[in-house]
Amino acid sequence: MKRTRNIFLGIVLVVLLLIGGTIYYVGANLDSIVARVIEEKGSEATESDVRVGGVEIDIRGGTGRIAHLSVANQERFSDDAAISFGEFRIRMDPMAVTSDPIVIGEISVSGAAILMEQTTDGNNLRALQDALGRQATGEADAQGPEVIIERFTLGKSRVEVRVPQLNESREVTIPEIVVSDIGRASNGATASEVARQVLEPIIRHSLESGAAAGVEDALRGKIDETKERVTEGLRDRLVPPDDDTDNP
Repeated sequence: MKRTRNIFLGIVLVVLLLIGGTIYYVGANLDSIVARVIEEKGSEATESDVRVGGVEIDIRGGTGRIAHLSVANQERFSDDAAISFGEFRIRMDPMAVTSDPIVIGEISVSGAAILMEQTTDGNNLRALQDALGRQATGEADAQGPEVIIERFTLGKSRVEVRVPQLNESREVTIPEIVVSDIGRASNGATASEVARQVLEPIIRHSLESGAAAGVEDALRGKIDETKERVTEGLRDRLVPPDDDTDNP
């Protein structure tokens, strides 16, 4: 009996050591783990390149910081970032880290720099919006922790509206955006779903700005004008000139 008890205590001790080692590893590497998840799942959701400048998570203090998060344009657009965030501030109950799903009280961002690029090949923000829609209708992401974000706030943001073909650029501001209870209805959202629920209202507000509608109309008019000139040129080449010479 004593031998059996010693074996059992030994197994318990090994399990506790393994758990302690896992907690230490996660704690020591939490910042890099969070950065990697954001980049991998964000890139999947947008079908574009998502990059993070840095992550600082203080579990004991219930605070966090994500610096310089950017969403790249898709390949057929310019090399400039489509959306750039300066800094995310995270506030949460320290005990919420151990809950399932993890509950984050608030994420706030002072503002974003958004590029809306309208070309003859399409609109870069609409391309991102389409990618997010495909992600939403795809299979659920089974990997990674699920979270509930009680409140996400993005301050007033600057939108640059650019039309390369018209050599035109203008700037507008979109108002503060607040999204509440991300992941609440489904009792937790994956990183990809969080990316979708955060980015979709930003893209929608940018596209609905007065400048967005104006440049799309202007480019459409330019395309129609170009088509008309090309059509007239072809007509002049194909239609023979009138022959006024009398037949003998």
